[in-house]
Amino acid sequence: MFLIPVAICSIVTFIVNPLIVFTILMKDKLRKETRYILLTNVMISDLIFLMFNNLIFTCNTLHWYIHRLMCFILIVFSFAAYTSCVLTFTTMVIDTYIAICFPLHYYSLLTVQRTRKILSAIWVFSAIFPLSVFALTDSFKANLQERQNVCLLLSYKPEEKRDNVITIVCSFAIIFLMICSVMITYFYIKLYTMTRQSGIWVSRFSRARITLLTHSILLSLYIVPAFILTTEIMLFKSNLIGMNVRMWISASNNGVMMMPRALSPVLYGLRYREISTSLKLWFSRNRVSFTGTDECR
Repeated sequence: MFLIPVAICSIVTFIVNPLIVFTILMKDKLRKETRYILLTNVMISDLIFLMFNNLIFTCNTLHWYIHRLMCFILIVFSFAAYTSCVLTFTTMVIDTYIAICFPLHYYSLLTVQRTRKILSAIWVFSAIFPLSVFALTDSFKANLQERQNVCLLLSYKPEEKRDNVITIVCSFAIIFLMICSVMITYFYIKLYTMTRQSGIWVSRFSRARITLLTHSILLSLYIVPAFILTTEIMLFKSNLIGMNVRMWISASNNGVMMMPRALSPVLYGLRYREISTSLKLWFSRNRVSFTGTDECR
């Protein structure tokens, strides 16, 4: 039931994201701008997340037996990519706020070198979280060659006493998501209050209104599944749901996770005129070249 929407969203992302990344990296002007560097990181994070998360989803759906070490690697990469994406989106909102409210200081505050350092810090932090979870749950001490047909972040039996560890992990995840959500909401409100007198919000269907609405929906689709995942773990810990219900929630939540990754290339990437123009030019050149080759034959 969940395979078809997941497959469709994955195909869209795997086709469009590399095109956007390729366009940004090939144009010297684009790859030296902070917003495009951040966008590239989002696109790459989504690709990494999709690749590893789809492997987890397929293994859980088909009940394939995989080694615990392989499950550990898949989860680390997928959660690191997810965390990187959320943090990069938060940075993008801050970047937009600085660009609009402090235009004279923008290029001095967010240089290319500083942006790359920020992204490096984001990836380091993103990798620390899943590694810490496995360290706290003694996964490193377990038999890594053991085969299992369930691959989840906190996969344990209800009778196992890990209440403190699970509470700490879930509390940290909720605090992290709340901080990002509050920061994004705060800077969006600040942007609105700073620009409402400029007239860009007057029309009901103005570009500013549509952009704010679409970005809010997209960011919600990125963040809400993490809250659902945390709730699922807490309910399982309290013995309120069984493993079968947890697997069903995980599968349906995975479908929700795919939606923003299929929409973000369109709403973030193709809405930038520089990227859409470059892609149109590239496709038109290739079409002309292909037509010319056929005529020569």
